Amino acid sequence: MSTFERLMINRMGTFAENQRNPHYLCESRFNHMDSRFSTLDEQIEEVKNQIMELQSEKENNPSF
Repeated sequence: MSTFERLMINRMGTFAENQRNPHYLCESRFNHMDSRFSTLDEQIEEVKNQIMELQSEKENNPSF
């Protein structure tokens, strides 16, 4: 194998690696965003439940 061929193969390997890295970076970012949205959804559900409890208490206790 000539020097030029080895150089081209090395560059192709580097190019392929650089193409995979953005994929993994995007995947990592989207997984992080998905996790944060899940946490936000859980917090919103908790707030909704607290509001429902307060409304129920208010309906059951007029002086509340």
